[in-house]
Amino acid sequence: MPNWRDEMTEEEYAGYLWSVQNVARQLRRMEKPSIAAVGGPVVGAGCDFALACDLRIVGPDAILREGFVRVGLVPGDGGGWLLPRLIGEAKAKEYLLTGKDITAADAVDLGLAVDSADEPVEHAYELAEELLELPALAVRRTNRLVDPERSFEEYCERAIAYQWECVTDPEHREAIEAFGENRDPEFGRDYS
Repeated sequence: MPNWRDEMTEEEYAGYLWSVQNVARQLRRMEKPSIAAVGGPVVGAGCDFALACDLRIVGPDAILREGFVRVGLVPGDGGGWLLPRLIGEAKAKEYLLTGKDITAADAVDLGLAVDSADEPVEHAYELAEELLELPALAVRRTNRLVDPERSFEEYCERAIAYQWECVTDPEHREAIEAFGENRDPEFGRDYS
């Protein structure tokens, strides 16, 4: 592991950390749902990248660890902001301050992971396929609409705009027609 103090200036290190944080930023900004499949240990930045995803599937050997404090660092890659919003402040502080492992069972119990599977990558692909069977615009807008940082009023305003987009989308029309004809809808699977 490099000795950052001897090899980088503060400005260079800030630029490096900014670039690492950009992975989490990009995951959080995506309209399309992102799914993390965690099959083993993810520590530090890897943990934060999993936390930045919209959904997480864990395998039996999954371990998520915010171990920064154990090596004399702060959770600078996003985990200190993400984890409290996902599991609550008290539990998040426990994991952030101790560097304690979040096991697969813990992740499911805390609501951090949507499911546990023997083959998390395969299960993540199945979940992605399930999402692809739904109206693409509605999935993208729902993914952006669910934001715990937004006030209820901001949510309602954005919901009006998004709902109008969806009401005028051909896939909504197809869903209504299919319902009236008692058949499964056929969506275009356009995830552009």
